[in-house]
Amino acid sequence: MIKTIGVFVALYLFLVGIKGMGASFKLMGEGFAEALLISTSNPLTALFIGILATTLVQSSSTTTSIIVGLVAAGGISVSGAVPMVMGANIGTTVTNTIVAIGHIRHGQEFRRAFAASTVHDFFNLIAVLILFPIEYFTGILSKSAIVIANLFDSVGGLKLANPLKTIIDPAVHLLQQLVFDNPIVFLIVSILLTFLMLWSIVKILRSLVLEKVEVFFDKYIFKTGIRAMTFGMILTVFVQSSSVTTSIVIPLVGAGVLRLMQVYPYTLGSNIGTTVTAMLAALSTGNIHAVTVSFAHLFFNIFGILIIYPMPGLKKIPPMLAKSAAKFAQQNKIIPISYIIFLFYLLPLIVIFLGR
Repeated sequence: MIKTIGVFVALYLFLVGIKGMGASFKLMGEGFAEALLISTSNPLTALFIGILATTLVQSSSTTTSIIVGLVAAGGISVSGAVPMVMGANIGTTVTNTIVAIGHIRHGQEFRRAFAASTVHDFFNLIAVLILFPIEYFTGILSKSAIVIANLFDSVGGLKLANPLKTIIDPAVHLLQQLVFDNPIVFLIVSILLTFLMLWSIVKILRSLVLEKVEVFFDKYIFKTGIRAMTFGMILTVFVQSSSVTTSIVIPLVGAGVLRLMQVYPYTLGSNIGTTVTAMLAALSTGNIHAVTVSFAHLFFNIFGILIIYPMPGLKKIPPMLAKSAAKFAQQNKIIPISYIIFLFYLLPLIVIFLGR
């Protein structure tokens, strides 16, 4: 019983660390991210602005909410906003990839965790590679979103309760106060807390009867792909953060409780769930263009899943790439760190600079 309580305490502090990282990045980068979003020049640049802005604030929900607000205010056009929300899908995966780095000193454990984190990256990258050119030449996402958005024209938004936010935010604010609102110190402390709790969760789970935990997940939550996807979607709707939803399962995969192919559809469900926050924000504005962007984000995720997941050939590519990346990352510890820096920071900065 003490170990079980220990898992929940460690999980709570782990989530405080995750939220703390996001809050520290927001202290440093939310204003800069908003300035970035306003200064779009072409669809490709807008895509990478979405990646970088989301990486800076560590939350696609925050980025897309800012985007719909800017669209409602006339700061961004719908055509400029749609590539940005595509980029937000890629940028949001940085958090669980950083969490996977916490396992870096443990060979097979790190390999499993890194594969589980990057399968989300690779799926979103492939979805963008397929849907970005289709949207560019046909505007199918925008046109589909306009049809649905017209049904919601002048409908007021709702505010969704977020129980996890209510529980975790006081601890995050306390932590922020303890470091005197210094964003750099706040970030360092949050990362250390996240990694320490990650180690604790894995350690305690290993000492418990893992077989019983595995049977519970196999029998009830992750029994089928559809069930795992639904669970990921519902959980993300409630916590309003796909970063949190996907980061929770990384230590479980590292500990061997869950398998890569179980968390794969779960992360896809989180992609759909994360669109709800921006959709509510858009509905609250009463602006038809803002609502259009929020539905375009939803359709991007739905179309991506419908195109890739049912097709056996395409479906296997993200986990195959994730396993290969994890193998190389296990062999050379510089690779995962270089991967994060290049994909989420350096490449977007280069494309944005060249795009201007």
